[in-house]
Amino acid sequence: MPNQSPLTAKNIPATHNSAPSELQVLKVAFTPDPDDAYAWWAVCSNRLGIPGCRIETFARHIQEINESCRVHQEYDIAAVSSAAYPFLSANYAILPAGASVGRGYGPALASRTLQTDQDLVAGMRVGIPGELTTGAVLLRLFYPGVQTVELPFDQVAPAIIRGELDAGVLIHEELLNWRAAGLRKIACLGQKWSESTGLPLPVGLNVVRRALGKNLIRRIGTLVRESMQEASSHRDEASKFAMSYSREAEPEIGSRFIAMFANQDTIKLDADCLEALRVLYQRAHERGLIDRIPAVDVI
Repeated sequence: MPNQSPLTAKNIPATHNSAPSELQVLKVAFTPDPDDAYAWWAVCSNRLGIPGCRIETFARHIQEINESCRVHQEYDIAAVSSAAYPFLSANYAILPAGASVGRGYGPALASRTLQTDQDLVAGMRVGIPGELTTGAVLLRLFYPGVQTVELPFDQVAPAIIRGELDAGVLIHEELLNWRAAGLRKIACLGQKWSESTGLPLPVGLNVVRRALGKNLIRRIGTLVRESMQEASSHRDEASKFAMSYSREAEPEIGSRFIAMFANQDTIKLDADCLEALRVLYQRAHERGLIDRIPAVDVI
């Protein structure tokens, strides 16, 4: 069984690049997950920064980040769900680096009692890790009519085990830990997306507040890309830091998760990823899940 959520320890903001208070503060939020921690390692370890700025990092649940950016614009740079971007696009732009992309894989649909996803019918209760998460949108696209129950991502699997849900969408490392949790994976939503569209699945994006201005935004984009490149050049150190965010008992799960979602796609969003975002938003709009289709503008 997975360990309990590490968020208690990670909720304390880590202030980096400490400097006089007149420097501009940039607040960064990422999920308490090994792939995000790996990508931000060089910044968190003070290897990289932006002259004239003090960078503060926060580890938060993905739905909390999505909502904080949507309602309060609390963070200057944030790792958000791709499906949340239509609700953020007026105030945030997409950075070309830092995304989490699945190529033939993504959020898992798991159950204790159902044998296959064909057994999932309208009215059944399915846990989702947040209304604005990409996994929740994929669930609604592929399985319309199910009754969704919003829970923190690390509480979906336990609720399935307790018999409170017929199935649930698993994200982060949970999508690899279904067997250890005593569950059956009845579908891979990322695989269904790729089979349906022929495209990769950008599950998460790094976004930046437009109010910062294009000059600073470009410097931030460079920082995010170089942070990932620095981690790739110092893989052992970066992985050790990243694994401190792992919730799993088996280290190979965290290591595998890093390889799946912190890779070349994280360094630079390719054209097929941008097309995948456009298709995702088009389909979500057609189903009435979003009011408008945002421009996929990358700065």
